[in-house]
Amino acid sequence: MRFARRGVQKCVLVSCVLLMFFTLYMLNEQPQNVDKSLTIEIMERSIRSAMNRGECRQPHLPLDNPDIMKFYEPVNKISCDSEVDWVTCEKSICFVKPEISAIHGEIICSYTDIIRKSDYKARFGRTVRIKEPYVLQESDFVKVACRAESGQRWHGMAYGIRDTVQRPVVPNLSANLAVLPPEVIAQAQQQMQDLPTSPFYNVLIFGLDSMSRNAFMRKLPRSYAYLTKHLGAIVLTGYNIVGDGTPQALIPLLTGYTELELPETRKRMPGSGYVDAYPMIWQDFARLGYMTSFNEDLPNVGTFTYRMNGFDAQPTDHYLRTYYMQALNILSGSSPHCIGNQPDHLVMMDYTKNFMLKYRDAPRFVFSFHGGLSHDSINLVGAADDDVHDWLVGLKEKSLLDDTILIFMADHGNRFADVRATLQGKQEERLPFFSFTFPESFKKRFPQEYNNFVANKERLSTPFDVHATLMHLIQLQTPSIDEIAAENNYDNTINEPKTVPNQAKDIHISEMARGRAISLFEPIPSNRSCADAYIEPHWCACLNWLPLQLNDTRYEGILLKAANSIVDTINAATTERRQLCAPLQLLRINWALRLQPHREMLQFKSNSDVDGFLANMNGQTVIHDELYQLQIVTQPGMALYEASVTYNLHQFSTTTKLSDVSRVNQYGEQANCIYERDPELRKFCYCRG
Repeated sequence: MRFARRGVQKCVLVSCVLLMFFTLYMLNEQPQNVDKSLTIEIMERSIRSAMNRGECRQPHLPLDNPDIMKFYEPVNKISCDSEVDWVTCEKSICFVKPEISAIHGEIICSYTDIIRKSDYKARFGRTVRIKEPYVLQESDFVKVACRAESGQRWHGMAYGIRDTVQRPVVPNLSANLAVLPPEVIAQAQQQMQDLPTSPFYNVLIFGLDSMSRNAFMRKLPRSYAYLTKHLGAIVLTGYNIVGDGTPQALIPLLTGYTELELPETRKRMPGSGYVDAYPMIWQDFARLGYMTSFNEDLPNVGTFTYRMNGFDAQPTDHYLRTYYMQALNILSGSSPHCIGNQPDHLVMMDYTKNFMLKYRDAPRFVFSFHGGLSHDSINLVGAADDDVHDWLVGLKEKSLLDDTILIFMADHGNRFADVRATLQGKQEERLPFFSFTFPESFKKRFPQEYNNFVANKERLSTPFDVHATLMHLIQLQTPSIDEIAAENNYDNTINEPKTVPNQAKDIHISEMARGRAISLFEPIPSNRSCADAYIEPHWCACLNWLPLQLNDTRYEGILLKAANSIVDTINAATTERRQLCAPLQLLRINWALRLQPHREMLQFKSNSDVDGFLANMNGQTVIHDELYQLQIVTQPGMALYEASVTYNLHQFSTTTKLSDVSRVNQYGEQANCIYERDPELRKFCYCRG
């Protein structure tokens, strides 16, 4: 009997241990292996926490902080060593440059269209050999081989904007005006007269990877001065990221959702689909008759193609990815950051400008995102300052900004350079550069919305808000006949076309997520918190973090436990790849912070008047958890990690979510063994051997 009881006790003990390990595994397992709804629930628990509810107070981050400035240095302009390109394109016409013909005489060129098959493959069209200019029809991109009568040869690539893209059908409400009273028609006609040259405002978004607001001002001073002083750009000084890396910055901006809320598109997940399932904002604009373009360099690490399956159908009318993909093969010998004789950032800016020029008679939506100069370096982007400045001047001089809302932005601050290891560098990562420039006609046509936008420039804002702003722009430009009639006390029952947001199938979001987005054309509360904006504490730049002394005996034990929690979380994530990835060990703690909730937040109890103007500050909020942020170094590999760790004051336990762990130095070749098999683990894996 005694032996049986011992057996039962042993089984119970083993069961408890297994349950404990399973619970830890579920908490620390990679998000892709956990049910999405559970991951969202864990995230929202963090967002809802009392420590995340304080009024946002943006940190003071000096532009000339010596701890930061020591990493900055001047750079030379990009030099492309190859021979000058013989062929260029303007809009859809490709031709030999006159100065080349003057040197080499008569030149005959063979043109072969480069036609997209998928995001990863292309095919070549029929080769045409002619002396005359070549008209792009099947593709925007062409492979060219030329021979001069002198016997000299040149081969390369060219790009333009082809003629053959089908124009979308523009919604026409004018027929419905016929049934309205004359005074209503007169008002509608007056509104039409107040419209810009194009029926709708163009939207031109140009983005740079890994540029904080401060970094933009440091490295692109001429561009910043022209944007703000000459174009009147409004810089969103309260703009805060909502997640780690480019996808978590761009997906909410382009869709209004997080990646977790959208259909599964990750390559490594069985049954995952294409990114076509995402409700991209350019689809909403396309339904209004906009011509669309999406352009991104660095094709091997594209936002929607590195971890994800990419697009099945071409996502927009014009799409630069195919050009960059083929340049890796056709012009593989190009100098760094060059495609043939042209710096690749100039390729993107020129293609974007060509798109804007090509469709002067139609509304345009273009999003161009460049990362080659800024993703891995804080300094190299400075080489493009004159080019960006001149590009902006060119857009202005060609009147391309007259009817255009220009959005110049970044996804996040630098994540890997040495500057990121500093405390200010950590904060700057969370505060990317983001600006809007409005044409004068917009300010006159929508004065209230514009004034609201100006008032919001220092308020806490996010990618969700930018998406809501773009959707609001669509609504502003498509007032229904009902609205026109209502302004004149006229009852109209016409069932006219309406702009319906592009809702992807099977998207379900929580009640908490439904209120996270506020259009910047609407007032944003001055006391908005990161919890209100759906930002986890780890990514919130406006919380009150208290630096800790590492030798403070009050915190030594907690910090060691927190640091080991980070390492355990990383090791749990690589357990299934242990034959490839070595387990990491804690080498040292570089610094630590403790979240100090705002005193007012802890004391707020309720509103003390019925209108909510006055607050009862007699409350004493009980804190059950403390939040710490640490930067640690692990071995082997000297990896530098930052993470937020929750410390439970009752159980004296620590919890770290893998999504709250950031690698802040480059892993280089340390993760080569996992690069293709499991790219999401690359920042956590140190390859054995």
